[in-house]
Amino acid sequence: MTDHPPLSERVITLVKHPQFYWWCGHVCLVFNAILYFTSVLSLHPYTGYYKRAHAGSLISYGIVIWKSVGIPRRFDMEFIGNENVQYFAIAFYWYSYQPITVTLVPFFIFSLFHMFAYIPSAIIPAIYPKDGDSTVVQTCRSIKQYTDEHHEMAMQLAAYVEVVGVLGQLLLGVISFQTSILALIVFVHFLRLRYYLSPYTREALHETTVKLDQWILPLAQDSRRWAQISCKLYVNIKAIVVRYGSATTPNNSHRNSRVTSSSSRSNSNSDSHGGSSPRSSESTLRR
Repeated sequence: MTDHPPLSERVITLVKHPQFYWWCGHVCLVFNAILYFTSVLSLHPYTGYYKRAHAGSLISYGIVIWKSVGIPRRFDMEFIGNENVQYFAIAFYWYSYQPITVTLVPFFIFSLFHMFAYIPSAIIPAIYPKDGDSTVVQTCRSIKQYTDEHHEMAMQLAAYVEVVGVLGQLLLGVISFQTSILALIVFVHFLRLRYYLSPYTREALHETTVKLDQWILPLAQDSRRWAQISCKLYVNIKAIVVRYGSATTPNNSHRNSRVTSSSSRSNSNSDSHGGSSPRSSESTLRR
């Protein structure tokens, strides 16, 4: 058996690395989100849990941005196009805005996977570094296998929650005058950026559009006035959204396509749940 440094030295080495605090941010988000969801179900929502959960996401994304691009000297398109910057910005907006429960769900899904992925790669080896111990090895293997097997499903679920859950909630809030239209505009722009970077977001948007077309477009043949008005309103809104979403230069579109293709290759060729840096782990799982 290989000699290992004392436990205190191993722990000190662990906590000196920025990735540990990246992980702590995810832990903060997961546990405070669970507490907030519980308080909502008990009909006594506690805003403090909501704020702390989004604060945890700000910590994690802030560390990733700091390690990947450093402190920005200028806010150019390359910086704004960074997906971690985009999620940091939307997390900060939700942190500053009134609580909207569904906005926590995508962050909760991402952070749950990051939290579990870091345990076998860093936490367990630092606390219990026994070479060849079957229990430790099996535990690490089981955690990694679970995160790998459910990665695709989690990313798809998060994308659908963003498109259907968050966007739907904001639309209903604006219609009922309970949500600022600015919140809707901010999130629509966020989804537009995600559309060009994330295949999961594109799939969710396309599938949702197909379902809405199947439900609403037949109303044009309905003799009732409200049905025809609803259909016409939907068609006009859809046209506006399509024009807004396609308002990009060919160079940007080509660049985003290459970014997405590169991201997919990175996701398939790298082990995002091993001893990776916050930058690679965050980026790979996010897509």
